[in-house]
Amino acid sequence: MKKIIKCVVCNSENIRKHIISKDFSVTSEEFKIDKCLDCGFVFTNPIPKEKDLPKYYISKNYISHTNSNKSFFDKIYQSIRSIAIKDKFNLINSFDTQNKILDIGSGTGEFLNYCKLNGWKVKGIEPSKIARDNSIKKYQFEVDEDTDLRSQSGEYDIITMWHVLEHVYELENTIIELKRLLKENGKLIIAVPNLNSYDAQYYKKYWAAYDLPIHLYHFSKKSITKLFGKHQFNLLKDKGMIFDSFYVSLLSEEYKTGKKNVITASIIGALSNIYGAFSKKGFSSTIYIFEHKNR
Repeated sequence: MKKIIKCVVCNSENIRKHIISKDFSVTSEEFKIDKCLDCGFVFTNPIPKEKDLPKYYISKNYISHTNSNKSFFDKIYQSIRSIAIKDKFNLINSFDTQNKILDIGSGTGEFLNYCKLNGWKVKGIEPSKIARDNSIKKYQFEVDEDTDLRSQSGEYDIITMWHVLEHVYELENTIIELKRLLKENGKLIIAVPNLNSYDAQYYKKYWAAYDLPIHLYHFSKKSITKLFGKHQFNLLKDKGMIFDSFYVSLLSEEYKTGKKNVITASIIGALSNIYGAFSKKGFSSTIYIFEHKNR
């Protein structure tokens, strides 16, 4: 295990326990989540060694790595993903940029394929062999295995990380490399779970988006803005992901009670979106659009 002694956002050692939860998907091991009392950043601590992390990904909950379409729940997930892909594309297409995109954590490739079909030059990075092979075979575009961005070259108009940043082992080094790979005025689009959302507060240690231990960091708008601000990224805007609250609540209900409890989960998911829209809590997951101008 690797213990974090200093906050990666503000370098403070003023760290205290935030909550204890566990890996509900694979091992049932308990893990501690700490909070920096100076800047509010929240992170899993200690974290497994990097070489030990892959075993925690062997879970039925990773539908996006297999394109499973067997159960009713799988079918709903795939239908919602189709809508989300179009929303993601409309977002990137709304910027006055050229058309070269890098998607880090590209999964089975549906988002990049949609971009490709609409005239974008695309490249993916995906460490999962199952997902990577699926996307290459089905869509025939370049997908790299190596997540170490120091091995990447080229400049991109847009870089996307859809629910990936919370998994990144070397956080600071990754942000430095993201800055290097972006063109001047390029956009960095990052989606992460929101620690301050209503569903996170309701489910507490059972909140599925803690996803221990593979989620190493647990972001709020304040902490992610401060983190990227250290590297001269400006937050242009943020946008809630309204479907995520329902998916996360379904899993959280299962972790808490042993059943998905669709009605209860739907109510909590809806309340989370209402609170996200009309309060400062924010949505269950948030998309942040950053821009870097000064090299």
